[in-house]
Order: sequence, then structure tokens, then C-alpha cells
Amino acid sequence: MPAKTTRKEPADARADARTDARAVSTRRLKDNASRKPRSSDKSDADARERKLGEKVAFAIKRDIAEAGWPVGEVLGNQGELMKRYKVSRSTLREAVRQVERHGVARMRRGIGGGLVVQQPARGSAVLALASYLELAAVKLSELFEARELLEGLMVELACERATDADLARMRALYDQLMAGPADDLAQEVKHHFELRSAIAALPRNPALALLIESLYRVTSDMLTVSADDPRLPELARASRKEKRLLVDALLAGDVVAGRLEVRSTIKRSRKLVEAELREQGLTFEQASAVDLSAEADPSGTSGLYKLGHRVSLRIARDIAASDAAPGSRLGSEPELRERYGVSRAVFREALRTLELHCIVQLRRGYSGGMVIGVPDPSYTAELATIYFQYARLKPRHFYEMWRSLQLASAQLAAQRITAAGKQRLEAVIAAQKAATHEQIPAVHGRLHLEISDLSGNRVLALFTRIMSDIAAYYPTDIPPAETWQVLSGSHAEVAAAIGKGDAPLSRRLMARHMKLVDAWYGNTERENWLHSLEKTPESA
Repeated sequence: MPAKTTRKEPADARADARTDARAVSTRRLKDNASRKPRSSDKSDADARERKLGEKVAFAIKRDIAEAGWPVGEVLGNQGELMKRYKVSRSTLREAVRQVERHGVARMRRGIGGGLVVQQPARGSAVLALASYLELAAVKLSELFEARELLEGLMVELACERATDADLARMRALYDQLMAGPADDLAQEVKHHFELRSAIAALPRNPALALLIESLYRVTSDMLTVSADDPRLPELARASRKEKRLLVDALLAGDVVAGRLEVRSTIKRSRKLVEAELREQGLTFEQASAVDLSAEADPSGTSGLYKLGHRVSLRIARDIAASDAAPGSRLGSEPELRERYGVSRAVFREALRTLELHCIVQLRRGYSGGMVIGVPDPSYTAELATIYFQYARLKPRHFYEMWRSLQLASAQLAAQRITAAGKQRLEAVIAAQKAATHEQIPAVHGRLHLEISDLSGNRVLALFTRIMSDIAAYYPTDIPPAETWQVLSGSHAEVAAAIGKGDAPLSRRLMARHMKLVDAWYGNTERENWLHSLEKTPESA
């Protein structure tokens, strides 16, 4: 008689599958972690050499990502990690502080404790992006320009993809907002944030939602309204009306009406900002977000940051206003603590924030102290990339963002091109022509990063940098020589149009190039690749 077999219920089978997957992840995690930190564990774009603690933190994050991000698994205790990464106790502690700050893992104390893998905090990525845009003194004109681009894309994709359940949730949040008393500031802000986040999620693109929310965060921190502000009822009514018109457009699937409402809302926000700036004797064109956020009332609608961060905003504001060159001395710690009227603990929290973004550097020695640095988005880009790795950003989500950023950057770069910018483009094209077949992956993305820099919009440049970092995680093959010849030729046409200052043609040629790239790296039959596309438009 054959042995009786017991059929497992689906739930049991799924539990076994999860257990097996976790076991595999743990083995991979420990195998990866046994490697020493590589000298290449730093971005090529880093403006400074990473400290050893940062390199170890990067190695830990890399190992966790390559192991499939096994949330809840223990990487090792302090002694095991010191041995595995071949570092001292103090260096490991600095590395652990960084991975905890990034929301990648946390050190659990006690029996069975160690460095536990955790889900990256989405809020940490939003905060890092918003903080950099403020601390680097990015102009308000750049922020609002980027908002109009991304929110327009949000409306387009939301109308295309939102499900009945998505729209029902949005409607419920809108009804909740309208039912609450407009004079309850805390509840009004809470309901607006919830509804805004729900709308940003409608396109079902985590990259787009994260970037939009970071821009919302900056705007919210700039525009301060306290509970006793006499403008509050009028502002609440206007904001509720804007939400109603946008919600109606999204419910109707009306892209045109939605885009028009986005522009109207941004225009009203700009008027509010301009009114705040006039009180400081500043204009919209010359001001940056930090000019307003450094003076924001933390008890009002912008009370999103701790005191240490607010001190860092004040320091960054003063640096931007001073026009002092990088390397200039700001002062010693006692001098600066007295100047800003804060304790040692608060000042050091502010200093850590500024150092992460390279706004300042700490110089040791007799004539040391805090000196002005050059803002570097490496930390911000890395944190956003970590979140997108965990979220397993799909190629189509990447492409939607990449295409939108590239079209806007090409058009803006052509409008703002200079003789020096034209030379930079020509140098990139010359490097492409000289590249060997094996060098193609390294040179292919350089033109797009250069164009984003030349757009004159540091928000778009930062977001392009992040998406470029993400692209490195998608497996691709090197195109054959004849395909690369077509792609590089398309690059040359785009660069030439931008160099001539022809904005409409630059955008059109970039759209053509993105179609070539999408067709090649997408799911089309590659033998029919070029024949399925229209002829390249003349660049003359």
C-alpha cells in the first residue's frame, strides 16, 4: 500500500516558500557581507573622498540589497560585523549610525541581537531630498518649474491608471477634508497632506510620487501659517476649492482640466511666496527656498523639522547670502553656537546635517573650525536610490520618469545654452565617438547628465542623477556596433540642436532618441528595430 501523503493547504505552502526564501536571503547576506568594502564603493560623482565609516555603510547597504532585502534578518552582532568588515569598533559604530539614519537596518540590543535588516523609511528619502533642495539654496524658480513638470505628468498618468478603488479612496479623503472645521489648523494640514499623498500615488509610479512629495515638503516648509493668522480662513477656502477642482478633474479623467488646475494652484502658491519675500526685500527670481524656510514659524503649518534642522537652514541661508567662496572659514563651534543661540547638542545635530550634504566641512587644527563646502547631492541620491531598490522600481516606471526629465531638460538647455555649455556638449560627443565597444555602457548616459546640468534647473539635474543611478541596476546588454552608431548619431543630433539654441527641435529630437532607446531596450523584435521607426528628422 503506498504511503499516504498529506496535501498542504495554500497558506502552509506559502509559509514554507517564505521560509525557504528567507533562508536563501540569509545565506546571500552572509556571503556578500564576508567581502571587504571595495574601493569602488563610492559614486563617481562624489565631490569628496568617503570616510571609512561611509564606505563600510555603503558596503552593508549593498550587501543587503544584493541579498534581496531580507527584512527582519540579522546581519550579525557588533563583534561579528567588526571581523567581517575588518574595521574597528568606532568605525563600525559610525557605519551603523549611517545605515540606521537611512532606514536600512537598526542595531538591536540584548540576547539574539545584532544589526537587523528593516524596510527603508520612505519618509527618510523624502526628507533627504527636501533638505538638500533647501540647504543647497536651490532657487524658487527652479522648484516651481520642476513642480509644474512633474505634477502635469502626475495628472496625465493618474487619469490613465487610477482604478475605481483608488478614486474612491481619494474621494473619501476629500470628503473628510471638507467635513472638518477650516479653523482647526492641525487637522486642516493633516487632511491636506493625506489627500495630496493619495493623489500623488494615483499614477502608481513610486518614483514620481516620491519626487513630487519632496517638492511638496519644501513648499510646505516655506509657507508658514500660524493658528492665529487672520488669513487662515481665506487660505483654507482657496485651498479647498483647488482640491475640489483637481479631484473633479481626476474623477472625470480630464487631463486638460487637471493640468490647468495644477498650473492654477502653482500660480497661487507663487503669489503667496512673493508676498512673503516682499517683507524680506527679496524677489522671486533671486530667492531660494531656504530664505523662507529658515524664518518659518515651527508652530505653524511648516513645523515639520526638529530644531537642529532649522538651525542648519539658518546657517545655509547665511552662507548663501554671504557670497563667500568655498573654503572660507565660518567660525569655531563656540563662536557659532553663540551666534545662533543654541546648545552644543542642537548645534552638532545641525552640523551633521550640513556635513552630509557637503554644505560645510569641519577643519581640524589651530585655524580650524567650520568652513564653507560645495553642495554635493551624493548622500541624497544614494538614499533615494536605496529606497527605489527596496521598492523594486519597475523599468516602465523608470522610463516614464527618465523620458519626462530628458524632454524638459533638452528644451530648457537649448533655451539657456552658453558658449561654455556648447563646448561641454561637444566634448561629450567627442568622447562618445572615441569610445570602444566595451566603453559604451560608461559613456552612454553622460550626455543626458550633461544636458540636465545645462538645463539650469538643479531640481531636474538632481532627479536625473537619481534616475541615472537607478538605471545601473537594470540588466542590459551592450548593443552591437551598428545599433550604437545609430544611438550615438541621435545623441549628436540632440547636442547640435541644443548648441544652436533651437528649443523646439531639441525637444523633438530628444523624443526621437527616447523612442530609439525604448524600442531597443524594450520588448520589440530587435531585427525590426530601426525599420519600425520613422526617419530621423533633419537637425539643420
